[in-house]
Amino acid sequence: MEADVLNALNTQTAYMPGGRDRDGHPLIVIPVPFYDNLPWMKGFLETTVKYLLASLSPETVSSGLAVILDAQKCTWRSTRQYVRHVQQLLAEPMNSFLVIRPDAFWDKNRVENCARQHRKGEPTIISKSRLVKYFDTSELPEELGGIIAYNHEQWIQSRERIEEFRKSYDKALGDLENLHLILLDNRTVRASESSAALKSCQQLNVDVQKFLSLVMDGGKKLLAHLGDLHSAKAAVPQDLTDGKTQVERMLNALDRKQTTVNQAWTELEKTVEVLQELATLEEGVSHVTTWILTTAESMLNAQLRVGHDVGTADQLRLEHEILELQCWQTYGCYAELLHKIDHFPRRKDTAAYRDLLSQREWMDFVCRSFAQRLERRRNVLITSVRFFRLVAEYFDRTSEVFQSLIMGERVEDYALASANLQKLNDNQRMLEMMEKEIIKEGEKLSDVLLMPVKDAVGRDIDVDYSEDIGNVRDILDATRSRSRIFADSVELQKLTLDQITHIFKYERDARTAVKWMGDLHQVMVRSHAHVGATVREIQSQKDEHQTLQETAKGTYNYGCQLLNASLALRQSCKLETAQNIAMTKSLQRTWRSFQAIAQEQMTRLRVSAVFHRSVAEQCVKLRELHECVLRIGEIVEQGRRRARLRKYLATRERLLLEVGRMVRLGRLLKTRLKEPFLLDDRLDAMASPENIITESDNMMACESISNRLAEVAQVAESLDSVLSDVQGGFDDEVEELTSAADAPEAVGKRSDSGNQSDDWSSSVKSTDEGSFVTASDCICTPQSRSSSYHTASECRASPWWGVDSIERQSSLENDSAEDPDPEAFPSIKLLSGVVMTSSANLSFDESEHSFPTPDNSHGAASSVDSHPDSDDTVPTVGSQASPTGTSSASSSALNSINRRENLALSLTPEELAQIEHDIRNNNLLASVAAGDIVGKELQSAQVTPTSEDSGNVSTSSVKLDADDGTRFEPVKGPADISGLTYYYQNIITKHTVKSCL
Repeated sequence: MEADVLNALNTQTAYMPGGRDRDGHPLIVIPVPFYDNLPWMKGFLETTVKYLLASLSPETVSSGLAVILDAQKCTWRSTRQYVRHVQQLLAEPMNSFLVIRPDAFWDKNRVENCARQHRKGEPTIISKSRLVKYFDTSELPEELGGIIAYNHEQWIQSRERIEEFRKSYDKALGDLENLHLILLDNRTVRASESSAALKSCQQLNVDVQKFLSLVMDGGKKLLAHLGDLHSAKAAVPQDLTDGKTQVERMLNALDRKQTTVNQAWTELEKTVEVLQELATLEEGVSHVTTWILTTAESMLNAQLRVGHDVGTADQLRLEHEILELQCWQTYGCYAELLHKIDHFPRRKDTAAYRDLLSQREWMDFVCRSFAQRLERRRNVLITSVRFFRLVAEYFDRTSEVFQSLIMGERVEDYALASANLQKLNDNQRMLEMMEKEIIKEGEKLSDVLLMPVKDAVGRDIDVDYSEDIGNVRDILDATRSRSRIFADSVELQKLTLDQITHIFKYERDARTAVKWMGDLHQVMVRSHAHVGATVREIQSQKDEHQTLQETAKGTYNYGCQLLNASLALRQSCKLETAQNIAMTKSLQRTWRSFQAIAQEQMTRLRVSAVFHRSVAEQCVKLRELHECVLRIGEIVEQGRRRARLRKYLATRERLLLEVGRMVRLGRLLKTRLKEPFLLDDRLDAMASPENIITESDNMMACESISNRLAEVAQVAESLDSVLSDVQGGFDDEVEELTSAADAPEAVGKRSDSGNQSDDWSSSVKSTDEGSFVTASDCICTPQSRSSSYHTASECRASPWWGVDSIERQSSLENDSAEDPDPEAFPSIKLLSGVVMTSSANLSFDESEHSFPTPDNSHGAASSVDSHPDSDDTVPTVGSQASPTGTSSASSSALNSINRRENLALSLTPEELAQIEHDIRNNNLLASVAAGDIVGKELQSAQVTPTSEDSGNVSTSSVKLDADDGTRFEPVKGPADISGLTYYYQNIITKHTVKSCL
């Protein structure tokens, strides 16, 4: 410690007793001297304060200090000067500044400072007794009323020991730094100077270590002394506490530096040891390089051939392996030297190591060049052995496959063919891979042999491999030629086996298609053979039926394609085709049966839908006409009533004509629904038990048709009854309208019509009782019912529901005694335009769905032809025809209508839908136009066609009043022709001509 600092500390102008304020700040006490000593004491105070601040740690100074200025023994003037000086010295670290004044100072009431707000750095003047507000008594020295016994001399001794240790620490740290630098510099010495450098450094290291031990011991003793002070109950000044921490840090720094120096010394020793090993490494590098350039090169130059087959190539490979074994020991030395040189410490910092690196690089180049040549030689031999081995294996394998799978007998077993095809494919893939490997290895061997050869130093060596390269290329050409020949044979055999395999697969799938077709046939027979009772149900059945037909068609086409493909493959392979033909016939037979049933069922569904819709519309029209007739009685004027009645009678004639057609269609439909399906569609085939499907459950459909017929019959009978009641008061008009002169004309027309029908009837005859002629029968003979039916799309034959054409029809020669079923061959009894007298009684037999002829007072009936195409033909009373003649004439008229009607039914479904739509429009127009056809006055009359259960045509009988001797004429002109009949005349005639062509 310097003398001026020691003198200043001895004056005790400022000291730290070891106390703290209530906020934990260290306490500094500064006593104010007497006025006479003030100038000198300020210098001591400044030196003391600077020393105290230097002895404290930066953390303590930054946290703040609590300063007490003891001004109890001096004047206020001296105190103020001292306060200013202290504020200059401790402005930054001072946290609180208390000035203690005597009690007499407060007795003079100088309290102006007490009322001001306190600011940081400004002194707070208080009395000694008020220190307890800022300090605890245990934190104050005895001079200020506390209990701390502060010993200033002991504190100075402690500070002197700390300063002495600091000086020793600085000297020891400098010696360690110098020694460390010397050790670092000696790492770059050469191998020859390494021993002397190591001795000099060793002596210096011993001296430094001795002094360092003394310093470390002194520091430890100082720490023990400071520790004893802290362990005592007395308060320890903050500077001593911080000094203890500083001593510990210095000891740690010396310890770390000593460790660094020891490491440098150890490294120096290792460096010297390594330098001594450099000579040994240089000698090893020289030995390896010399052996490779002389002995190894000469042995490798003696082996240059690659062989011409597997045996010679293997022998050369074994000789090369022996050479590699001889080089392994040198390789081991080379690897060891590389490892030692690469892991040599500080290998880039010494000249000796740089020389060794140069030798090491040369050795590495020589060894690597020789190793590359040796590796190239080994790869050439391995490639040669692999090439010749692959060639031998390829030739053997191709011969084996050719003998076993290609030259064998023709295989007709599908399972064996599939297995052979799989084996052939596997072998072909394997041989193709082998061929690619052979070509790859051969080209690789040729390329390697063409590459230049260099020795270990990098000089080119003249080696002639032309003979070996030519041999390899000849082998490659032979392999390619053999591959082409083998590939052609394999492809031909694969094609044959593949065709046989496909035949098996196609026929297996075809059998599945035949089974599916049979299942669909069974489903059609079991689930799609009945007809619904309503239009909605029939439409749903049609949709399901069409879906089933499409499925069956796809299945049939699928089977046909498979069988055709199989047949073509069998013919290509020259195999038997009997099995394929039998399967084809089975599929076609099932398809024809399915198609026949499907067409029959679709026809039934379509005709049933047309029947139900038409009958429903006709019932609505009849009911509307019934309501209109009932309203005639409300008309007051008799002339208007007569005109209205004539209008309704004409409308009734047209409606009943259409009703008659629908009645006959319903009976034909019922008859057909009761019949079984005929599967044989050949025109000349006879129905056999195996070709007939049992009767489907169509009882509900028949019952629905009967209900429809009963409904329309009931509505028609109700209409006729109302008409009979209304027309009772118009007998005089009936007599006036009846003209005897017109009767012969009507009879003549009727006869002409009957002759026309008889001519057609004589030209076309049925093959059995229930047969009937279609519209297309103008070019062929009608078929019997025992034969299978034909659809409208089959140009020469018409469907069953078109058996009686509308424009050409033979009379049905049926006897009711031969057909026990009254509805087996029904006929439609049409109403003509004849008006009967009011005395005729109208009735309708619902059980037979026909209009019976009522008996009049004379017990006889007259039959009138009601051909819609002819003019009004009503026979007179005086020339009534006989029952036979009347029946024949009516039959001819009816047959003419039936011919047109059945031709319409033979149309396609699209034409039927269009005709049905046009009929509705026609009927609406006819209802509007009916009001205009009232120019002639008609007498009230009733036409009652008779019905015959045997299916014969009905006659139109006219019953006149007994008192009247005249016959009435029906309305002439187009009023006689209903919308349906008139429409058919134009459309069906064109269709007939087209069918005939």
